[in-house]
Amino acid sequence: MAMAPAGMPQAPMVSKLEQEARLEEPITNAQVSRRTNSLSSDVAVRHRRLSDDSAPDFDEASPDGANLAVGAAGAGSGAAPPPEPVASPEQKEPEKLVIEAWLDMQTADVSATVDVIRSRVVASGGRMVSENVQGSGKSASSAALEFRVPPAQATAVTTWLGTLGYVTNKRLLSSDVSKTLFDQELALKNLELTMERLQKLASQSGPIADLLTIEKEMTRVRGEIEAVKGEQRWLLNRVELATITVSISRAGEQPYEEIPEARMYPGPQLATLTLIEPGMRQRTRVGAGINLRLQRYATFELAVFPKGDGGDSRAVLATFGSALYSSYLQDGHRRYLNPYLGVRVGFGYLSGNGYPVIAAEAGIELFKHEYLVIDTSVRAIAYVSESADGALNATLGASVPF
Repeated sequence: MAMAPAGMPQAPMVSKLEQEARLEEPITNAQVSRRTNSLSSDVAVRHRRLSDDSAPDFDEASPDGANLAVGAAGAGSGAAPPPEPVASPEQKEPEKLVIEAWLDMQTADVSATVDVIRSRVVASGGRMVSENVQGSGKSASSAALEFRVPPAQATAVTTWLGTLGYVTNKRLLSSDVSKTLFDQELALKNLELTMERLQKLASQSGPIADLLTIEKEMTRVRGEIEAVKGEQRWLLNRVELATITVSISRAGEQPYEEIPEARMYPGPQLATLTLIEPGMRQRTRVGAGINLRLQRYATFELAVFPKGDGGDSRAVLATFGSALYSSYLQDGHRRYLNPYLGVRVGFGYLSGNGYPVIAAEAGIELFKHEYLVIDTSVRAIAYVSESADGALNATLGASVPF
């Protein structure tokens, strides 16, 4: 055994049997301490195994690669620092969504459906924006509604609308305007800073020209601020409530029942033919015929007049023409008294001879309905012949759809 240097305390002498006995003894964390530059001088301690019941506070790698457990009461070491709370992630702001929906639907009773929808909108905390119903009561044929409900109710309301009738078209759109609102907020801050600087400059004395320029710039910036604020308020209002547009039409048993459209409008006609220069012929004759409306602006007429006095032959007048209605009087869509002007061409049989004819027409629709049209007209007719006969033709006719 090596001798300790002079002046240093000598370690107690330990026999081999005592060393082996120490190897079998368990130790705790409090009996072990870490030295800064060297291990414990007790060789037996270096080889003791740690007790299974002792748990280290923390492990630290020693210079020679061994892990030494340091206890809370170990020499030269402080208590372990308390654990720091983990910072929770920042809460993200909810998305700013503009929710819009469009529905086209068919129902048996349009007016009753409108009443039910109005009640549901009010009960959902929303409001009606516009309501346009064609007809009244059970005779209502169609309706166009626009209303607004809280965004949380939008999906439920659109689903509920499908239970009121047959939905032919449905569209739902959600637009995120968070970035737009954020950009508007930044723009407002920059504009307000600019306004503050301009106000400071305006408060200082200076040339009149400079002050006028500053005032002009302040007016421009003020206008931009109001414009951005207006757009921001509009967007926030759209975010606050979802907008739903509904078009309702009346339907029968068939979801896609087509309304028939007339191909032509035939009807009887009463007519008179008055010769301007009759000579030896009868001046006025009363006849009858038919009129046929092919389109709104295209009509065909055939009138036959009896024989005149003195053995004059029958007269026949067949013409085809078109007319224009006054745009100042609802373009011919009124139920009563729709005036029109037109021209006609055709064929005329008079006094045993046939001639081409041309006519200028002025007329008025006395009564106009989906199933009946009654009109009257007066025409100035010219027979294209050597004798150049002229006549006035007055008509009164009715037309029904076919």
